[in-house]
Amino acid sequence: MELQSRCSHKYVLLQVWCGLLTVAMVVMAAVLISIKPKPAGWVPKTSANPSRAAMWAAQTKASGTYSWEIEHKCEFCSLDLHEDSINCSKTSLYFLYAQVTFSRHPRNNQAKEVILKRNPSPDKTDKKLVEGIFPHTTESSVWVAKIVRLEEGDSISVNITDDFLSENTFWGVFQLH
Repeated sequence: MELQSRCSHKYVLLQVWCGLLTVAMVVMAAVLISIKPKPAGWVPKTSANPSRAAMWAAQTKASGTYSWEIEHKCEFCSLDLHEDSINCSKTSLYFLYAQVTFSRHPRNNQAKEVILKRNPSPDKTDKKLVEGIFPHTTESSVWVAKIVRLEEGDSISVNITDDFLSENTFWGVFQLH
């Protein structure tokens, strides 16, 4: 009798525990459903805080050539887009990122590359900061990112080795510290 009583208590405890887990899952699902997604290409507003800087450049096509233009820049920004490079006017940590949407028809059978690099300056050589190498069969968007320390006067640029679509292709920099 006593054994049967202990087993029934364990069974009831197990049922209560499963019930609590079920309620917790339903509550989490309700919270996740209520969260509104941010639109694609969202960039946090940073102009309210002058100690932070952000820049987001998107690919645009004008008269048959591609060039970068600023999509988002804060008012007190230490970053500036000049001749397809982002120039840094403050030594700090920065988050660099690029998303490239490759075309379906590669130029050749070589690997596709996305490289964010520090441009050469009088006292520095050029340096790859982040590199993504993808098979020549890649047909969709790829993403590369890295946190780096940039110094005042540094400039960065992006190199893409194959044909890409201007839609959903962008790169940028956020000042972290």
